[in-house]
Amino acid sequence: MANISYSKLLDPVNDIISLMESLLVGSVGETTGDQRECFKRVHAYSWGLHTLVMDVITALGFENAATRPAVLERFNALNHPIKATLDNLAAGFDGALNEEQQAIVDFVIESVLSIEHMMGNLWQYSLLNHDKLSYAEEEFDSSVLISRFRSILKQVTCPEVDDNFCVIGDKALLTRAFVEIAYNIRRHAGVEQVSVATQDYGYRVDIKILDRGRGFHSDGNIAFQPFWQGDASNPGLGLGLYLAKQFVEASGGSLSLNSQAERGTLVKVSLATLP
Repeated sequence: MANISYSKLLDPVNDIISLMESLLVGSVGETTGDQRECFKRVHAYSWGLHTLVMDVITALGFENAATRPAVLERFNALNHPIKATLDNLAAGFDGALNEEQQAIVDFVIESVLSIEHMMGNLWQYSLLNHDKLSYAEEEFDSSVLISRFRSILKQVTCPEVDDNFCVIGDKALLTRAFVEIAYNIRRHAGVEQVSVATQDYGYRVDIKILDRGRGFHSDGNIAFQPFWQGDASNPGLGLGLYLAKQFVEASGGSLSLNSQAERGTLVKVSLATLP
């Protein structure tokens, strides 16, 4: 197994705490009373997040987080008000921010979303380790998968995919698999456009996702090992592709990857369909 980087969870929490303190002391401009109350609220809840992350690291370990449901409940109780407060600040409901303050709030929002994504992946990883995930089998339109995939890419362009077909599997987990593939491209590929092609064989469909980005040296299935990352400085925990493969295979499909450094990465997802 690749080395687990506990700092990937702690560092962004520490950054948020530090940035809120800089806003509170007025080092980047004056603030209104309402803004200061928002900064204090985010600061306080972020210390709660710090305590929670430390509890997971020191008492449970990443593999065992899901053995205590209270971990997820505590995280949501802290994270939801942080997001709501930051959204209000960004929208100017508590007063206009100057350019530097706005940049800090935008950065903190991205950090909070990143922490939320990492904690979600950590929770799924722990559930898998303890055989606590249940899988449904349903037939649904593939456009759900492609649409969610495109929504995560943000600044990366992904042309519309015309082919619509019905696939069989767990809709929620297969959708999450495509989300993780999209996050991997958005964070690591360094591309402006991604290509998606589909081929329907009547009983199965292949969905091929190609980016002409940085790529990496693909050594067997190493990219699907939990916590593996091609570059240790990359954001995230290195669980995305591992979870994607687990979710696709649990629905009776397959996921393969071929990557070459500086030439790009091709991901192929094969899913069952009704003939």
